[in-house]
Amino acid sequence: MKKKITLNKLTEEIIRESKDPFTVNDFAKSLENRWQKQISESYLKKVKRILLNHHCLIGVKEDDFIPCRTVIEKIKHVSLFFQLGTWELKQEILIPGHRLMPFLLSDQKEQDLIFLDPDKNEIKKMKQTFFIQDVASFYQYCGNFPEEIKINEKVPGKSCMTVTVLDMNDCYTNFKSKPGDGLLIDLLDYEKGIYQLRPYSSKQLRSDRLRRRALNLALATQMYPLSQDKKFCAEGLEKQLLRVLFALDQKILKDINVFSVTEFLESLQEWTVVGCEAGGVQMVPVWKSESGPFARSNLRRPIKGKLGTLNEIFQDLELSFDALEFKSILYTVMSSDKYKLETVFFLLFGGQGELFKDKKQHEIFYGNLRELLFKICEELKTKESVLIGGLREQCVDIKISLIGIVRFLEDQEVGLKDLPAEILNQIIELDQFCNSALSRFAIRDKPPDLIFIRDLRVTLKITVPQLAMLEEEIYSHIAIY
Repeated sequence: MKKKITLNKLTEEIIRESKDPFTVNDFAKSLENRWQKQISESYLKKVKRILLNHHCLIGVKEDDFIPCRTVIEKIKHVSLFFQLGTWELKQEILIPGHRLMPFLLSDQKEQDLIFLDPDKNEIKKMKQTFFIQDVASFYQYCGNFPEEIKINEKVPGKSCMTVTVLDMNDCYTNFKSKPGDGLLIDLLDYEKGIYQLRPYSSKQLRSDRLRRRALNLALATQMYPLSQDKKFCAEGLEKQLLRVLFALDQKILKDINVFSVTEFLESLQEWTVVGCEAGGVQMVPVWKSESGPFARSNLRRPIKGKLGTLNEIFQDLELSFDALEFKSILYTVMSSDKYKLETVFFLLFGGQGELFKDKKQHEIFYGNLRELLFKICEELKTKESVLIGGLREQCVDIKISLIGIVRFLEDQEVGLKDLPAEILNQIIELDQFCNSALSRFAIRDKPPDLIFIRDLRVTLKITVPQLAMLEEEIYSHIAIY
């Protein structure tokens, strides 16, 4: 004899089967139709409490809900990305942690997930134990912090935590991964928890910089009216991210193919991440974060104070050029009377407020800069082809014009999020062109080949008029934005 389903189990079944937004009344009707009799008022009140607290549902209004799978379906074309650090590469492992958000919900266990390489081969998972300080940062945004912790009472700094890691030895070798490179994570099956990893080079990461920034700005704009929404501010970070992504215009999502929860959270100015006393983390407006049952844990790091190469410092300062582009710009500026070095430096580094994190980063930067300037002065003593110098100068002109546009928009308090999509796409395309061309021109003793020069000359005939039209739109019609 078939066992009759209980009302509680039927409620859970309908929740998990839901694919479209619904109201409490809609759900009650579906429940009564499946139950084939009227539901008591007391149970209907219980149903509402279940809906409000269910990990598969997101509350958007008083009685309106969205299934998490509906949001995942809308954004599943987006790849999650993150940069690799020296520590993980040296250990030949990967710790997924909060990097899977928002494709990882609180009821999914890390050890049950399946990860595939680009050839669809499963990547081996294993448990490993590390000092807490080495791995805690990979879980700082997670609602579920690993529970396998061994406290060393005599030497607290030697306390350990056991976590699930991926054996990335073969992948890192095949990808030729190095610090600064990244990985992309694609969601293949939400229900079964299947993901696929792909390489994401530092060059691709730089090329996608403007698109990622535009997405982060658009998401921050969606969050502004939610600061007064008690339901949103009471949710965990996983559901908050899904709700904001669901509200995003589909046209914007179509143009975006990568997202990083870490990069997004660290870009926020008006919101901060806090840890709740009851467990988990969530976003709250900065002005609300000082009160309420929260353990303050402000994790925004606009400038981290990174030391090292010029490129690492440029990335930390979120400048709109990288070290190779900067080097090409210096070649042109220092070999021509067209630009004044002081004026160019003000354009490149001005408008950033307190540019450096601290005095140490300031000193490292200028030490690297002096070394680069000395090297360029020596290289400029050797004559260069007039053709190569002229083509580099044209590309530098375009890059400096783009930086000028960004500075102008900053002065007018106009963000990329405020620009029409077609204008933003033009800026992105021109920036990617400059990055590609100036990277080739940055190695002066190895000039580009003839095929590159031929293609570049053709491209410049299209790009220069495109820049002129863009500048006309920005400088003459900025008011409409």
